[in-house]
Amino acid sequence: MIHSESTIWKVSLGERKSDEIYDECIKVGDIAIGWLDDQDLSELTYDDILGKLKEESDYGNNPTQNANTINALVNEMTIGDIVMVYDGPQTVRMIGVIKSDYRYDNKYSFRHRRSVEWFKDLNYPINIHKYNGNKNLTLKTIYKLVRMSISDVIEIVSQNSTVKQSLEDKHEIKPYYMIIDEINRGNISKIFGELITLIEQDKRGKVKSFLPYSKKEFTVPSNLFIIGTMNTADRSIAAIDTALRRRFTFVEMEPDSSILAQFDNPIINDHIDLTKLMDALNEKILEKFDRDHRIGHAYFMGIESLNNLYQTW
Repeated sequence: MIHSESTIWKVSLGERKSDEIYDECIKVGDIAIGWLDDQDLSELTYDDILGKLKEESDYGNNPTQNANTINALVNEMTIGDIVMVYDGPQTVRMIGVIKSDYRYDNKYSFRHRRSVEWFKDLNYPINIHKYNGNKNLTLKTIYKLVRMSISDVIEIVSQNSTVKQSLEDKHEIKPYYMIIDEINRGNISKIFGELITLIEQDKRGKVKSFLPYSKKEFTVPSNLFIIGTMNTADRSIAAIDTALRRRFTFVEMEPDSSILAQFDNPIINDHIDLTKLMDALNEKILEKFDRDHRIGHAYFMGIESLNNLYQTW
């Protein structure tokens, strides 16, 4: 299952001048590498792998890069990660999702493997240069594409609706929330800046901007939710920027006395039910003043005991 923390990997399959390993991996649904092909590496750490490579003269005196590659496949990759198979400096020839842990399989010449579900319905090769920060891919067998995001991958496959839907079905997005209390009292242009454009639904994960100080490129993902609270009794609400109004849905939170029901027997003076008292008081306030001055349930949030409830009341 793809998730919001899924890592995107560049992978090379087989020898540079032969498609034998590549064709085999696509057919059986695997990624595979060689090295130390006479032993199962399931229980080995990076240091163990590096030590074994140093013991074998075939890999030279400093086989660090090979150890990094092996360790990535054995220990670092996880189920749900994305793999992109190298085609050229700017293109990939296949995209897939890892669906198994590491395994050792001695019926193949490249025996260190993970199972992958390939997206075979795309028009390959695919140019990913702009998504990779305008950087070329290198010949290193396996490494992380740290400049790319899951949103980038979905955009790459978006031209094929079948593949896009398949990818999105597997993408278990973890939601993140940003809560801005009393948003109407803040300076909206200073709070949001470039975000005011990027938070629009059709801009999420697509339109990018640059951070003013670091100059790093950034975008707003679809799993970030911004919640702004405000008190409608506050007259500053009338001054809220129109640009902000049209980017948010306004949801009124009515006073909810049921929050008091979480406490067993919320009674005072042996006969006054606090739940009913709150409702009755709000009815009187509505009659005497207006709806904006009613008692809200936020007063009673975070209360952990009946004694604290009485003190708060």
